Amino acid sequence: MDIAEAVTTEYREFDPDTTVSKLMGAFQTHRDPGLLIGSDDGIEGIVTRDVLIGSQHDPDQKAKSVMREDVPHVDRRDDIREVARQMVESEFPILPVYDGEQFEGVATNESVAAATEPFLDAVDVSDVYSRDLRSVEPETTLGEVINRLRTNSISRVPVIDESGSAVGMISTFDLLEFTVRATKQEQGGNAQGWGEGAGAGDSSKTHGGFGERAGVASRLLDLPARDVMNSPVATTGPTTGLGEAVHEMLEDDYSSLVVEIPAEGVDGIVTLTDVLRSLTWTPDEEGPRLQVFGARYLTSMTREEIAALVDKVESKYDEMDVIEAYVILHKHKERQRGSPLIQATIRLFTDRGRFAGTGEEYGDAPAIRAARDNLERTVLDDKGQTMQERRGKRSPEDAERLLGWWLET
Repeated sequence: MDIAEAVTTEYREFDPDTTVSKLMGAFQTHRDPGLLIGSDDGIEGIVTRDVLIGSQHDPDQKAKSVMREDVPHVDRRDDIREVARQMVESEFPILPVYDGEQFEGVATNESVAAATEPFLDAVDVSDVYSRDLRSVEPETTLGEVINRLRTNSISRVPVIDESGSAVGMISTFDLLEFTVRATKQEQGGNAQGWGEGAGAGDSSKTHGGFGERAGVASRLLDLPARDVMNSPVATTGPTTGLGEAVHEMLEDDYSSLVVEIPAEGVDGIVTLTDVLRSLTWTPDEEGPRLQVFGARYLTSMTREEIAALVDKVESKYDEMDVIEAYVILHKHKERQRGSPLIQATIRLFTDRGRFAGTGEEYGDAPAIRAARDNLERTVLDDKGQTMQERRGKRSPEDAERLLGWWLET
């Protein structure tokens, strides 16, 4: 299947001199995963919500100063799996698609998921969802929520109460919409109960304003998560077919579902990014499949060197076979002797369950090695408490089922 099946002409394009305030207004009124920045010379870059939420920007700042220019060139004949990989690795939820040099439209994380939905029930939610859950509490401040999204390079976080139940969800869409709307409020109202809609982007959410808090960014950052979150939370189970889960996301305009295990509670989250990752699995690779997300931050290590580190972890534990390995890199602004502070996470999808290790160091190589060291400790510590105990050891036939479904498309 090529990406032409997922091309859409529903997108918004802005001039490089458009102000940040106008971009924020566009994100508030539409659920676009990203905005194209273009001129007579063509598409020059993309602005995402994450960029506007991640740090402070002057409202009069120009789009050209906040856009990312390293946009992959996608041809309409490119395999949809390769485009999914580019989306995840580049962290772009929207990519322009061309026919030769002619701009055709865009592919988004939603359009790719919709085009592949009929084939996704070959995989269960349990095979793809993220278990190393990042969550916040109802009283966590908005400033801390934003910090966790930025430092963990994620776009949403569930709100978990003291009983361990998911009571809400906060995404970058909610944060951007909230801050734009709240700073426009001039008087009266009560923040309690804001965000009664079921999914991110629900147009039914209303509130009466925040009185003297209007326009005071520092005060907004002190508001609790319960005032911003969407509630109730959409949930699914680990044994639900991935196609069914994707259908629910697209039908109800969600971009994630909280995964709950009966009698155990919240165990993780499945997002459209997780769906895209599953599309990158190929049945003809030898050895563990390695994917590097945030590959643009690799400056001193190669993929081959990273693969060798993963192989060493696997070789120490003969009873464990690695099926899929993810390396996720996120760069902080802090620097030391010219090297940026890098957060690296290594996730292993194995026949004994999932394992993860995270490390932070200056430079990509030290960060990846620190993550590898923590991963090894995690494998040792959690050896007897993996997903194997819950669902049984994954057989070679299971792996073939996971990786072979694309052969029919």
